[in-house]
Order: sequence, then structure tokens, then C-alpha cells
Amino acid sequence: MSYAQWSKFTQYIVNDKVLYDELVYKCILAVGPSATIPSIDKTHWTAQGSPSGTPPFGSRTFSAFSWTLDGTNGFYFADLKGVSSSLTATSKLSSTLEMYFGYTNAMVASAAGAWLIAAVPSSANGGTIRFFVSSGANPATQNKIFISWAVVAF
Repeated sequence: MSYAQWSKFTQYIVNDKVLYDELVYKCILAVGPSATIPSIDKTHWTAQGSPSGTPPFGSRTFSAFSWTLDGTNGFYFADLKGVSSSLTATSKLSSTLEMYFGYTNAMVASAAGAWLIAAVPSSANGGTIRFFVSSGANPATQNKIFISWAVVAF
């Protein structure tokens, strides 16, 4: 499959895919025209891997997800949909929480209760990864913390 090169002059809608810096990016929120490149614009784009078939990977800020609090069990969860139609419940994932460069001590203190509990794959909605995080801090307010993820094996 071939992909159009990303252009700062183009308007993109959800699920559009483009090629930028030898990676395929999927639009997750309508954007454009915009001069912000997909590799930096985590609000509008998620990396899908190389066009040669490398398993998908990406990252997204906590605040870019729609988080749901499970009050009974005491954690938040959010779904990343459309990861890959090859994703199943037995797929292997790697995921981490990371902080943006320039994160201050005050910001760390406000997010200190946010811990990644699990990342669970499924085949629902074109391949979904459900992330579970602790409820110490509302993840929807954490725009300096992001989840990096990769499919290790289908």
C-alpha cells in the first residue's frame, strides 16, 4: 500500500494515513492545515509503523485519551482503537509511561499517583489496546505524561 506524503497545507480527517519521515501516521483527530509535524503532534496523529510491515507502535499524552474511572476497582481505563486489524487478545505488547522534556518537580508531584497498571490488547474496533492506570491522579489532566506502546508480536 502506498501513502501520501504529509503536507502542512492539507486538511486531514480521522483515520487518514500519511507518510512522514519514513513512518506511517494515522490521524486521530481532524487537523489542518497545520505546520506541526505528525511526530510531534500527538494530539492529532499516532504512529503506525513503517510502510514495510513493521508492527504498529506509537505514543499519546494522557490528556488525549477519554479516561473512565472504575470506582469499584479504583483505576482509570482508556481505549486506543484502530491499532491494527491483526491485533488479538493474545498479541504481545510493550508499554511505558514517559514524561515530556521540561517536566518540572511541581508537575511530577501532581502526577505522582499515576502508574501504568496494564495494557490489554483485543481485536475489537479494528484492534484495541486498553490501558489501565492507577487513580491517584486524574489522567485526563496530565498533558505532560504520555504512554508509549508497541506491538511486539501478533
